[in-house]
Amino acid sequence: MSDLVTRGRSSLRFLILAVDASLVVAAMAIAFGVHSALRAAFTSLREPPAFEAYVGLVVSALPLWLVLIVALGLDRVTERAFTRFTLVRELLKLHVGGLAGLTFILFLSQDVINRSMVALFLGASFLLLYLERAIVGRWLAYQHARGHGRTRLLLLGADSDAMRGFVASAGKRDFPVEIVGRLTHGSGGSLPPPSEDAAPAPRMLGTVEDLDRVLHEQPVDGVVFFPPLHASEEAADALGVCETHGVPASLSLVLARPHRAVPQLVELGGDHFVTYDVAPKDVGALALKHTLDVIAAAALLVLLSPIFVATTLAILLSMGRPIFYSQERAGLRGRPFRFLKFRSMSRDADARKQSLAAANETGGPTFKMTDDPRITRLGRFLRRTSIDELPQLLHVLAGSMSLVGPRPLPSAEQRNIHGWHRRRLSMKPGLTCIWQVSGRSNLGFDEWMKLDLRYVDEWSLGLDVVLLAKTIPAVLSGSGAR
Repeated sequence: MSDLVTRGRSSLRFLILAVDASLVVAAMAIAFGVHSALRAAFTSLREPPAFEAYVGLVVSALPLWLVLIVALGLDRVTERAFTRFTLVRELLKLHVGGLAGLTFILFLSQDVINRSMVALFLGASFLLLYLERAIVGRWLAYQHARGHGRTRLLLLGADSDAMRGFVASAGKRDFPVEIVGRLTHGSGGSLPPPSEDAAPAPRMLGTVEDLDRVLHEQPVDGVVFFPPLHASEEAADALGVCETHGVPASLSLVLARPHRAVPQLVELGGDHFVTYDVAPKDVGALALKHTLDVIAAAALLVLLSPIFVATTLAILLSMGRPIFYSQERAGLRGRPFRFLKFRSMSRDADARKQSLAAANETGGPTFKMTDDPRITRLGRFLRRTSIDELPQLLHVLAGSMSLVGPRPLPSAEQRNIHGWHRRRLSMKPGLTCIWQVSGRSNLGFDEWMKLDLRYVDEWSLGLDVVLLAKTIPAVLSGSGAR
């Protein structure tokens, strides 16, 4: 149904992104021009950077801005009616995230850009994008009020709670669809009558036999089939009429309703199936998450290479070989992979674990204890500063892990986790997650698992950015690290 309602909107989204790109470049040009004019009046302003360096910054900033616009949903102007408050809030998120990205880019490139120019660019970009969204929003609202661009749907089937519920939810959208009316099943159907508190039924236009006439007499963008016309066998003739008129038809799925899982139509092996997923994810957003993971991991491995060398030498001198601790851990859907950390324990740590089982403080199948005697003096420093976790950037680069995601557990411990706790495996494991920024080892096992499931259910690119930002102070303070 979502494909039907959003049909034709993708081209407008691309147009909006193209205009956004032009406005970001214009903001860069405005910042350069205003800075030059201000410098003539205020000699204290520093000489602007070379034009070539500034063009390089434009090339770097443009894709960053577009990625953030898509991640924040600012391109979905036909699906979201932005109020002044929500528009300002989302644009503030865009520009704060963009400023952080620009800072990182300038750190890597070692280019020097006047802070005044950066401030002018951010101000010009905010103003231009705000004006564009405000104008587009007003125009869309005006067109929608006149009936232009509004999706007109015809409903087929018996008057039921399912049909009335659809009408009620469709009317609550920012840009609601227009229900043309309904055609009832010829026999009236054998369904129970709708409940008394159900939404009003759409106006009756006749029976299914009148479908050809209705499609001929008035514009209809889509036909939605409800019980008892929800299966292709019962709706065969009506589907043929829709095909003749070239009008899309959607069949209501009468399916079992698990507690949390959401049904969605997917293609497997060339055929279509209804798949239940507890927290379905946008495939494009996941692909972008993986791309950003690889880029960030590669950059961090280069930047942190001196720490890798220093830590390697410190381990060799104080503890000897091996430098890394290797263990099989459970990845996405339980896939095993070899997990690396800088060694922080004595060589016989695994052999001594069973004798310390009574001191386990997590209350679950995982093992954590305060003042673990297996951890060396250097190991305590590595754990407190999270330096021992840095080799996991190699797993991020290889695709076994992500920067953000539930922490991977040893395969032996994961096999002892049953029930709803196992749902944490539905996202790729990461270096940090909600658990890491909420106290880490200070939390019990059930609290830990609940935080992981909260991440799985509420995941978005924006949440990843927030958690990465919160991880830095959590690491610096050493909160909950053992």
